[in-house]
Amino acid sequence: MAISRLKKRRTLTATRDDELYKKVIENRGLNSITFFETAAFTLDDSQTNLDFSFKEEYWKDGYRLHKLSQKYYNSVEYWWLIGLFNQKPTDSHYENGDLVLIPYPLEDALEFVGVYWCLERLRTSPTCISMWKENF
Repeated sequence: MAISRLKKRRTLTATRDDELYKKVIENRGLNSITFFETAAFTLDDSQTNLDFSFKEEYWKDGYRLHKLSQKYYNSVEYWWLIGLFNQKPTDSHYENGDLVLIPYPLEDALEFVGVYWCLERLRTSPTCISMWKENF
């Protein structure tokens, strides 16, 4: 059974009265839609004793999260981790000169955000790969 990353998240419901979702709801022939609240990820003062450190880069023309992921993790797959730790989820959130923190080592940063449970088994377990895709 898959472990849901959403079970602790609050759900919200929009109805036909909500202008923002009115067209979507009507196009689907529904009276309302229920969706998950956007997740928030923050590091507070209680988390200052981390088991990993950060490497620093300053954003410049041509930089992309997937390129930084390749540079530091030898894989483009962990661009989201860099975005997550910087509270800037996409390339368009960065401007030239912005400090970009790269959590390092990768395994410790993944463990911190709760995805390490499957990291080592991804290469060999179809079940784990399926769970990973469903939940992350």
